[in-house]
Amino acid sequence: MRGEEGAAIFAGLFVLLIFAIAITIWILLIVFGIKAAKKKNRSPHWMWFGIHPFGALIVFIVMQVLPPLKECPNCRERVKAHAKVCPYCQRPLEIGAPPATG
Repeated sequence: MRGEEGAAIFAGLFVLLIFAIAITIWILLIVFGIKAAKKKNRSPHWMWFGIHPFGALIVFIVMQVLPPLKECPNCRERVKAHAKVCPYCQRPLEIGAPPATG
């Protein structure tokens, strides 16, 4: 009888440990996903999909793969980092380039 109680306690503690590890990984995916989004000038609100653990994993992977964006100094829209001209206001995005007129 005593051995069965000890085994049940051990099994319960093991399940709690696995649950704690899973929760920690889930939270870390959300935190690192937000950091990756901010680093690439993307909206960190994508991590709201992290409410579900698999959503957190998927969005984390997507944030790692997406190319970075930069902000147009004229209209403040986010454009691809390699863009030479803002697709919204047509202003040149190169450093030292004269602003577009008209």
